[in-house]
Amino acid sequence: MLQKFMDGKKKYSAFIITVLATMIPLFIQEPEAQRTVLDMVPSVAAALAGIFYIITQGKVDREAETAKILANGGGVAVATTKAAAATPARPQAEIQIVVEQATPFDPKAFHEDVMANVQSTYKETNAATIFYKARDKGQVADCQDISQAVDYWNYLVDLAVDARDWLKEVTEKKAGTCGRSPEYYVFTRDFNTTMRAANALNELAGSRVDWKSKLIPFQRTLYTVGILAKQLLNPS
Repeated sequence: MLQKFMDGKKKYSAFIITVLATMIPLFIQEPEAQRTVLDMVPSVAAALAGIFYIITQGKVDREAETAKILANGGGVAVATTKAAAATPARPQAEIQIVVEQATPFDPKAFHEDVMANVQSTYKETNAATIFYKARDKGQVADCQDISQAVDYWNYLVDLAVDARDWLKEVTEKKAGTCGRSPEYYVFTRDFNTTMRAANALNELAGSRVDWKSKLIPFQRTLYTVGILAKQLLNPS
């Protein structure tokens, strides 16, 4: 407020000084040197111009002051708007895909289930029937990862070795037989198939072959993946 008052005083002071500077010389000069009415016209015109300037400038100053106030207020609004616009939208929470890990093959639990059902299936429990029951169970057990099939086939190979040794021992003890029993020769064929499949499966596991895409759903079992391992490696 004080600043505005001083600015107003300066304007009126300028007006008074302009008038005095114009009129005083008219009265301090000698009478014979006084100007005529026509001589006074330029001075009066200058005074009127000064008055007009003061009035006009005052209006301009008021408008400028009003514009400044609006500009300050508007500036805050604009700044707020810009700040709001500049604030990046928070990204939506990223959807994390949880890949379920395949359950590792548990040979102990698998073998316990085999032993619990071998008698009801083959009417007797021995190394050969245990092998066949484990093979049967592997044909219906889902395979989610190649490591499961590898562990299963390692387990199956151990059973095959035990079954071959048992059959050899049994047939040698039979009196009056010549050579090996038919069961022994039949099992030898299954034994060789098991060894070849296990070897091919280990090779498949070390390759980059997308075995799942090459098998239809019912073929993705622990046993079938091993049996088809050779074909998956060499499709031609």
